[in-house]
Amino acid sequence: MKKNKIRRSDYNRVLITETTPFETPIVFSNDGLYDQIAALDGVGHVQRAVIKSLVLYEGVSKPPNSTIPYTYKIKKDSKSFRRLALLHPASQWKARVFYEKYEQLIIHYCSISPASIRAPKTVASSFYSKSSWENINKYKTGSIALDGLDRYAKHAPSFFSYRGYDRLYKFFNSRDYLALEKKFSFLKTLDVTKCFDSIYTHCLSWAVKDKPFTKSHVSVSSTFAQEFDGVIRHGNHNETNGIPIGPEVSRVFAEILFQEIDRRVIQSLSDLKFKQDYEFRRYVDDVFIFARNESIANRIHDKYADVLIDFNLHTNTAKSICIGRPFSSSKARLVYDAGQQANSFFDKFLDKTGMGVLSPREIHNTWKLTKSYIDSVKALCHSNDATYDEIASFLISVITERVKRLVNHDDPSDAIQDSGYVDAFVVLLDVLFFLYSVAPSVGASYKLSTSLILAARFSKKHLSAGYPTVHQKIFDLTCSLLHDQCGMKHASDIEGFVHLESFNIALATRELGDNHLLPSEIIDELFVSAGKLTYFTIVASLFYVRDSSIYQGLRKKLLDAAVEKLSDLSDILMNSEKAHLLLDLLSCPYVPDKQKTAWIKSLFKILQFTQPSKADLQVFLAGISTSHAQVDWKDIDLLNSLEKKELKQAY
Repeated sequence: MKKNKIRRSDYNRVLITETTPFETPIVFSNDGLYDQIAALDGVGHVQRAVIKSLVLYEGVSKPPNSTIPYTYKIKKDSKSFRRLALLHPASQWKARVFYEKYEQLIIHYCSISPASIRAPKTVASSFYSKSSWENINKYKTGSIALDGLDRYAKHAPSFFSYRGYDRLYKFFNSRDYLALEKKFSFLKTLDVTKCFDSIYTHCLSWAVKDKPFTKSHVSVSSTFAQEFDGVIRHGNHNETNGIPIGPEVSRVFAEILFQEIDRRVIQSLSDLKFKQDYEFRRYVDDVFIFARNESIANRIHDKYADVLIDFNLHTNTAKSICIGRPFSSSKARLVYDAGQQANSFFDKFLDKTGMGVLSPREIHNTWKLTKSYIDSVKALCHSNDATYDEIASFLISVITERVKRLVNHDDPSDAIQDSGYVDAFVVLLDVLFFLYSVAPSVGASYKLSTSLILAARFSKKHLSAGYPTVHQKIFDLTCSLLHDQCGMKHASDIEGFVHLESFNIALATRELGDNHLLPSEIIDELFVSAGKLTYFTIVASLFYVRDSSIYQGLRKKLLDAAVEKLSDLSDILMNSEKAHLLLDLLSCPYVPDKQKTAWIKSLFKILQFTQPSKADLQVFLAGISTSHAQVDWKDIDLLNSLEKKELKQAY
């Protein structure tokens, strides 16, 4: 692990860590917006006016009192979908202003419950990055080498440092969990039904108003609760029911509510002693109750459910389980066995040759090795009565870590035996694509994309004879994966569905260069013609097709859809999708300058600004081509984006 320092006083970091969902296309991030805000004084009049009006609402005569988020759905698992929200840039800015004003109060209100295992504890001044990423920096492209603290600002996974665990599985593997099992004989779980969809935003003032601290600071706490409530509603079309799903700021809001719920539960069970008769741990909205006997466990569960009702929240009784020792879930056993099985598979053809370095051994029959491993995974699922959904993502993660160690080859003078590496990549890629095809998810798509890019770059750099084989293998597997998904029509019936997990793999194969472009029928059927073209689909598809002549027809379709979406900018200060689309397309090299100029004139007219002069517009078009908002069209290294995704996967 490597420690990286960041500037605590840089509140614009909030835009990078707190206000957007984790599951977005690889090419999407707020880095460019962060840069544009930092450089506002040094840009031309038009560019400054665009950012100031759309993001800061400065110079706008009547700013709207709320915005409409861009909502989209992604695959949760093979059967269900998750709905996420991308807030309007102006609502994101409101959250950033709120954090600057109230960071200490947020920390105070998140320190009340002894049961929470994921809560902000201080403002982050450093974060740790995984050493496996340090070792593969040599495969990164791009000219970015910033000095000092700013170098890491964009990589920081969150604005706060958290106490507890950033992922739930780490709690189950912890000393704390073992100690609880030693002390208590029963474990009962509690699940909150549709938590974020059900939160009533005004509840926050109920949660913070009963405490002694609040009584002596009445004005502070009421303004804190009202303002936080206001920030969340501003981003969610003024809705009081439900909060936007995806952004970290929503989880912080929920955490403050749940801290008070935990406190009330403990306080009202006055005849039972917390830490003696029972304890519970809560990870966001998952509650784990540990007790000396089953009747105490049931009492805690019922009391928790009762306090939840005070906050308009309900439990899902069907999902609650109660087990006696040993506290081992079938999922934990499955993951443990799958990990052991994977290790013995790697031992058959990979040797440890140094710290964090693997090198391949000779493989006699790549297909036999692949097939026997996949069969063993099938048998494991079968004997545990489990589906691929339960372990595929974990295994893709484990294999990706091995790929990182396989390409971590230090000495360029060492002769690298082509055939050994080519065979190892062929086996690993076959297994990865099999696991991904049977259980695609957005999280797994980031891991698979990382493996593809590393295999492609390593082989190009070191395997002069073997790299065409590796590149062709990646291309064939991707074509077959996407071709199979073309047949699945059901997803396009889902309102707002975005094929993120497929997009990410397609974007990663862009690495292979112009000789391996996916057939335009696949791109068309899967992304462009599948459903309504929305913001993510338009920018991710445009990023893929670029200016390649074979995609001329698709590019026209995408640009026509964008022009159609932005034909009426009267609600751009409210409509998150339009604001994001406009900010991205103004810097997109595949949009003609004439169109950009038309959009600027239309925007200035709507905002009642004086129309820019010809000279102003020329300065704008020259300047905007070297900056970007969410999608970096020119100098992006997908490996950098994927590293950030891995750091940010904080829940």
